[in-house]
Parts: sequence; C-alpha cells; structure tokens
Amino acid sequence: MAEIWFVLARDYPEIHKLVNIHEKEYILEDREIVDTAKVRAPWNTFLKSYRFWALGLQYFVVLYIITFFLVWLPTYLLEDRGFSLSKMGFAASLPWLAILITVMTGGILSDYLVRKGFSKQISRSSLAISGLIVFIISMYLAVMTVSPYMNVLWLSLCLGSLGFTVVCSWASATDLGRNFSGSVSGWMNLWGNLGAFVSPLLCGWLAENFGWNITLGVTIIPVFIAAILWLFVKPDTSLLNNIEE
Repeated sequence: MAEIWFVLARDYPEIHKLVNIHEKEYILEDREIVDTAKVRAPWNTFLKSYRFWALGLQYFVVLYIITFFLVWLPTYLLEDRGFSLSKMGFAASLPWLAILITVMTGGILSDYLVRKGFSKQISRSSLAISGLIVFIISMYLAVMTVSPYMNVLWLSLCLGSLGFTVVCSWASATDLGRNFSGSVSGWMNLWGNLGAFVSPLLCGWLAENFGWNITLGVTIIPVFIAAILWLFVKPDTSLLNNIEE
C-alpha cells in the first residue's frame, strides 16, 4: 500500500501527471492556496500566536470528552444507570450515531454559511461554540435526570453536539494554516491526543473516588473553557498574514 501511495499520491492534485489543463484550471479556480513551493512551516510565528494555542487547547478538551464516551460510557451505563449488558450495547451506540449525523451535517452547514457570505467567525467559531453550549446544557440534564433512558438521550445530545466542534476545528486548521494546514492540523491533533491520553486515567480516578455524577458534571468546566477559547481562534485571518505583511 505504501508503494501504491508513493506512485499515485501528490501534495496537490494539480501537479499530478494525470490531471489535464482543464482540470487544473477548475481546481485552482477561487482557491486560496496556490503556492505549491515546498518550504518549512513558520513554527516560530505559529508558536507566538495565541490563536494557534487556542485551536490546539480547545481540541484537547474535545478529544478528552470524546474519549470518555469511548472508554467509560458502557461502564457508566452498567454501574450507575442499571442497564443490562444487552441493553447497554444499544444504549451506548446512540451517542455515536448522534455524532455521526452532526459531523456530516456540521461540515455541510459550515461551508454553506461561508458560501452565503457569512464570516468564518460565524460559520466556524459560532457553530463550534453552539455545539459546546448544547453539550453543557445536555450534560447538566443528563446528570440531573433520574430516568436511565432520558440520561441516554441527553448523553446522545452531548456527544452529538461535539460533532459540530470537531468539523469546525479541522476546517479552522485549514483556514489558519493555508499552505501549512498540515502543520496546524498536526499541532491541533497533538493536543487532541494528549486529551485522549489523560481522559481515561482522570475520569477513572474521578469515578472511583467521587462517583459518576461528579465525573460527568466536571466535564462542563473544560467545555466552558473550550467555548471561550473559540473566541480567540478567529479563522477569518490566516496565521501567515503577519509573515506576508
């Protein structure tokens, strides 16, 4: 597979030998990234930007939460909500169905808003923040409800709402990085994986020492911080503007 990738793949589609002149013109039409010169990413500039850090840190929170659902949701439903093993399997799958839907629709909605002339602050940041706000409300209701089935409903809204934040994160990485979107995406994903590493350890410790309600409830705090961080991402302006100026 690696050999096939080496032969067929290119950094940009317009430099592929199988792309004709008409396809190249169509690809380059209205595209912001046109310089295909291979140069090193300006890491010194990136690391000095608060927007670069804001994008990475908010994604730490996003994958922290998603990994909690991945690792601990089945145990939570069994131990705290009294589901049988057979019913737990179905219940635990519903939040993932919800995020599947929102990831697909969130990307479509965000790009639609951009095409309609809305700023990327609205199309990306506001949509991401809206998802985080829905998470906060839904998580509070999930903790407070007595009904196991209502709990699953609210938890499905929790994870589903993060789908909007996930797609806006990756879109904003491209908006900020332009030709270096791979470097910006890698930075963001680094922080996301750190969040995924911390999540099962910290959540397991919290559940053992303070109970499941506290474990779920405290997730509201980092999610609120992530919503604030999105105010500083500002995807309308590339991180490269300072260099170009």
